Amino acid sequence: MSGLAKFCLTNGFSVSGSDKATSHETKKLAALGAKVFKGHNAENAKDAELVVYSSAVGADNPEFLYALKNGIPICKRSELLGAILSLHKKTVAVSGSHGKTTTTAMLAEVMITAGFNPTVFLGGESKTFGNFRTGGKDFAVAEACEYKRNFLDISPDVAIILNIDNDHVDTYKTMSEAVNAFSLFSKNSLNIVNADDAYARKVFNSSTVTFGIRSLAAYKAKYISKSECRSFTAYAYGKRLGRVKLKVSGEHNVYNALAVIAAATELKIPFSAVLTALENFDGVKRRNEYLGDFCGIKCFADYAHHPTEISAVLSAESGKTLVVFQPHTYSRTKALLNDFAAALENADGIVIYKTYPAREKFSAEGDGKRLYEKIRETYAKNIAYVHDCFALLKELKAQACKYDKILFLGAGDIYETAKKCLKNNAR
Repeated sequence: MSGLAKFCLTNGFSVSGSDKATSHETKKLAALGAKVFKGHNAENAKDAELVVYSSAVGADNPEFLYALKNGIPICKRSELLGAILSLHKKTVAVSGSHGKTTTTAMLAEVMITAGFNPTVFLGGESKTFGNFRTGGKDFAVAEACEYKRNFLDISPDVAIILNIDNDHVDTYKTMSEAVNAFSLFSKNSLNIVNADDAYARKVFNSSTVTFGIRSLAAYKAKYISKSECRSFTAYAYGKRLGRVKLKVSGEHNVYNALAVIAAATELKIPFSAVLTALENFDGVKRRNEYLGDFCGIKCFADYAHHPTEISAVLSAESGKTLVVFQPHTYSRTKALLNDFAAALENADGIVIYKTYPAREKFSAEGDGKRLYEKIRETYAKNIAYVHDCFALLKELKAQACKYDKILFLGAGDIYETAKKCLKNNAR
């Protein structure tokens, strides 16, 4: 939402908006000239000519209801994004259950390095341009989220499909429904698809270009190093392109980089520019981001909030690690409880923080305490449960000295909570 607001402000529109709390993003928008309201109130929308809402907004939102009652045009965030992207000559949309933000940022850096001057919409924050970059009218790059089938409001020229997983269980009741949505999203695009992903393979069509490590694919990564920050040799249609040395860790980032290489090559971007950008790319915020030290122990944060993502992050770890995990939404935690427990079993020590509800009402079956009980019963791990920042701070003081590293995982407010813990401990 803030990226769209920045685009509108950059292009001369008057922008106002509201959120339940102020944040660094709302402060940035206010500095750019937006009128920002803390809390939701019908009065906030009275002068609007268009009301844009995100999927996190419920049907009982007072501003949403005011717009309906007073005939003010309303559109979803994804609809506005789709309209903005259509203003550009060529659009690349990055989709998938995992890796969208990193891959979008990677591709943006490649296009910037190549002089393409793209407009960029990012779901997270790049370390160089934040979540939005204003560019020319020729190229646009955007994250395309499958939640509530929002990505169907986008019609990209190039669609990247990184993977398809059982993630948004409140939107897709079966994996067949998810696969069908990805097929609809990419049906009119040049598709860059992960050939190693079982469900992504189901969306192959006549315009598909594949990438992979293990399967037969147009773009391949071979001779992958086992070091924390991976290097590999890239091939296109059997021809060696060159050796790539990444600054980011884990095999999942080899896939992300390979998707970027495929998309960039199909867009006729010289491999020299691709190589320069990928080797200089040092990740996005909340992806193995160093936060500081707690009692002399280094602390990192990662957005991982799905079992597949947690497993990928932990597989790249070395040393004795204490994981602080905040489940994201009750529905996901309940549906994937066994998978979360199995993924976290690979941690040396675990602290479960209360579930971040996002848009949902409390459910004991999807609460963080239920996950804590499941792990304790099944794996008998060194595990604790905490329900607020004070309790977490106390637990960290008791546990930190036993570990080489503390890793905060989750997509909710655990990121800000972690920073508060570090700040309070330093006093």
